[in-house]
Amino acid sequence: MVHGAAALALRMLMLATGVQPEVEAVSAATPQATAEPEPAVEPDDPLPVVAEPVGPVAAPTVDLGPAPSELRPAPPPYDGRGLLIGAGVLGAVNVGLAAARLGLSLGEPTAAHEQARLILTAVVMPIDVAAGIGLAAGGGYLRGRRDGYRTAFDGAPQLRAVAFSSSGAILLVMGAVGWASAWTPWHGDASLDARGGGSLVVESVGSLLLMGGSGLLAYGMSWTKHTRLYSRTRPLGVRPSLGPGFVGLTLGGRF
Repeated sequence: MVHGAAALALRMLMLATGVQPEVEAVSAATPQATAEPEPAVEPDDPLPVVAEPVGPVAAPTVDLGPAPSELRPAPPPYDGRGLLIGAGVLGAVNVGLAAARLGLSLGEPTAAHEQARLILTAVVMPIDVAAGIGLAAGGGYLRGRRDGYRTAFDGAPQLRAVAFSSSGAILLVMGAVGWASAWTPWHGDASLDARGGGSLVVESVGSLLLMGGSGLLAYGMSWTKHTRLYSRTRPLGVRPSLGPGFVGLTLGGRF
């Protein structure tokens, strides 16, 4: 019985000494957690707010709609080129008429020459000048309308219509003075014989100045007028706007 009690005591001692180091090793290898356990989120509790990282923000994908060219009104159908070419042709005809009248006044005067010179001076020449002024003014108006459309929607060419209007007005005044001085009777004689070759040259130059001045004046005024009109109908534009720390859209237009 003594041996049984001793064996039992030895066994209990061996078991005690074998378990204790293992428990201490586990305790040393597993540090105690210092943070408190997170509370469980109940279904009715609001979700926790997570702060977003601060940094560069990517530009959002924005549908800007149709291109600006698709929102524009239709461009003017004519640019006045044909009318301006016609005015130039009539200007050249004017110079030819002046040379023809000057040739008819030279040499021995005859009834046929005098009649032809009268028709050229009193009928053909005024018609040529009036038609040239009308074509130049019409061509300038159409060209100004086309350039006004381009200036309003494209920004090119830049609006410099005042220079053309001022130049046209000056040329008109000079042409009117030249035309009036060429038809002023010399020493009270208003006949064709009293008008020398110099007066025919002044008349022709005055006619050309009237044509050119009317075209420039109409062009400048039409350019200014149609730039303002088309600018009022310019559609609104939406463009992306990027900057340090922000991304947005810019709305622009003319009213």
